[in-house]
Amino acid sequence: MQAAAFKDKKRGSPAHREGAKDPDYENITLAFRNQNQPKGGHPPLTSQGEQMPTCPHPTALGRAQPRSPSDRAQVPHWLYRAIMSLYILLTVALLFCIILSALVLVKNSEMSKEVRNLKTEIWNVTNLMQECEKRQEKGFHPVQQSIGEVRRKVENLATQLAAPA
Repeated sequence: MQAAAFKDKKRGSPAHREGAKDPDYENITLAFRNQNQPKGGHPPLTSQGEQMPTCPHPTALGRAQPRSPSDRAQVPHWLYRAIMSLYILLTVALLFCIILSALVLVKNSEMSKEVRNLKTEIWNVTNLMQECEKRQEKGFHPVQQSIGEVRRKVENLATQLAAPA
């Protein structure tokens, strides 16, 4: 009888509970499970085969009960969609960069071919100009000789005309 009274006193008998006479009062009791205790309700075994001691009520020690791993795993569905959208966006950006790099390489090779063609054309024009200069020098040399002969003849005539007078 004393044991039953002690249990009622410990739990709180319905007559002693707060709001027992109030019709709007709803008494909700929560059952807590120790974090080290598996879901089956039995404490895990130690390496010596003994059961680990469990705390009767974790909040009785004055600390908050941490979330169980199953509670932590409950991530909102929108978060998965948001992360997947970011992965898809990252993939699209990477593909865009790869395609852009390929286009730059193709354009670079085309420009390289054009530059090589321009270089050969400039080389050809330079060679043609050098040949033209050589031809002009060959053609200008007889003209210079002719001009030199004309000067000598003019000087001879000038000396001849100046001498009789």
